[in-house]
Amino acid sequence: MSVLANEEFIKRILNLGIRCTEYSARHNKMLTKQLSNRRVVVDILVLLFGLGAWIGINGIYVQLPLLVNTAPEGWSLPAHMVMLVQFANLGPILYTLYIKYTTWAHDKLIIYGMLAAAVLSTFTLAFVYSKTSVIFNNVHSTALLSLMFVTALVGCTSSVLFMPYMRNYREIYLVSYLVGEGLSGFVPSTVALIQGVGGNPACKNVTKAGSSKLEFEPFYPEPRFSTEIFFIFIATLLFLSFLSFLGLNKLPVAIGERVKLPSSMETLPTDTRAPPSYKTNSGWTMSKRTYYYLLTMMAVVCFLGHGTLPSIQSYSCLPYGNVAYHLTITLASMAGPLAMCLGFIIKSPKINLLSGLMALVILFSCFVLYLAIKSPTPPLQHTWVGELVVVLSWILVSGLIGFVKMGITTLFRPDPGRGLYYTGVATQIGSLIGAIVTFVLVNYTKTFDSYSPCDAVH
Repeated sequence: MSVLANEEFIKRILNLGIRCTEYSARHNKMLTKQLSNRRVVVDILVLLFGLGAWIGINGIYVQLPLLVNTAPEGWSLPAHMVMLVQFANLGPILYTLYIKYTTWAHDKLIIYGMLAAAVLSTFTLAFVYSKTSVIFNNVHSTALLSLMFVTALVGCTSSVLFMPYMRNYREIYLVSYLVGEGLSGFVPSTVALIQGVGGNPACKNVTKAGSSKLEFEPFYPEPRFSTEIFFIFIATLLFLSFLSFLGLNKLPVAIGERVKLPSSMETLPTDTRAPPSYKTNSGWTMSKRTYYYLLTMMAVVCFLGHGTLPSIQSYSCLPYGNVAYHLTITLASMAGPLAMCLGFIIKSPKINLLSGLMALVILFSCFVLYLAIKSPTPPLQHTWVGELVVVLSWILVSGLIGFVKMGITTLFRPDPGRGLYYTGVATQIGSLIGAIVTFVLVNYTKTFDSYSPCDAVH
């Protein structure tokens, strides 16, 4: 009886092993079929194409800890940059008018031109970013700001030009584009972390001979490599993006992955002629109150995330030292995209969850704004606790803003009416108002004061 039982047990084990082997073979065959159904070369080309969307403006932004020390605008430089990015939204407006009022639609040539402009402006920036000129009796970083405007124009227009162009290729490559676009913020931040800022400044005695008054100036240690090298690196990546787009249109392997679009796909993904819809025949429903509540939330979160907070970040962080500001810029730039990646896990976030997170956004925003107002002597200054608190606060507020934006967009995505259109409108209105209000407060009031590490040295 024991022998028969053992034989039966062995047979079951063997059968189980055979079934597992068959399942593994089927799974491997399916995986091989999926991988063979796409071209890795095209994935790489699409990824590099997406990388060129925002890498120019993100690259300039993560260099702020080094730029604010020498720029004539000083700590108000971020506010100038935020305003220019808002003006760069003129690009999508002009493109929209172009496709509406002309029959000569050559998106490919426009993309070539924009990527070429981004390459040239970023490469030129590496050599002239410190050049200044006098405008209205004030010295300004005209070279930096004007060339930055070109890169911002490319980034803002990419949302209505680059991604829609991907509809010419099979849908499986859209993910590769989105990954590349996400890396356009992640890569510059990572390189900037490696670059460092050389540490916090030291005070150097610059007292003139024969003078009885001691004078000190801050001396900033050199980073691991210069801003010039960083901008050349970003320009190189943009050139690779240009070559990748060229490859997508010229290489046979990429041309073979293109699709012939039906006439129904020649229009915008959202019907802009439809009225605001709260209940549709397609089954998508949302109450009127919730509809406007979410749009208001989007406007407020963009008022803070795109307009106000980036403009006052230097006043909030620099009193704690260059290292704290550097870590805040780079890590917070990573936090937003990483938080938005949670959209792949949380398919449809609850409105109550978004409301709770929005409350945290306002709470942390008020805290970092309080630190900026208290400049040049915020609480816990010159302590590691203060540095840790300010860095963590900015990482959290950036991550929360990214997640709330993603959540609101996710809720409006199924709307066959104008939900996504109004989401974009709320985004632009909130960002523009926040940028204008903060620009006026920073430059024309005494709300925020800069800090010199040598003021207390005698």
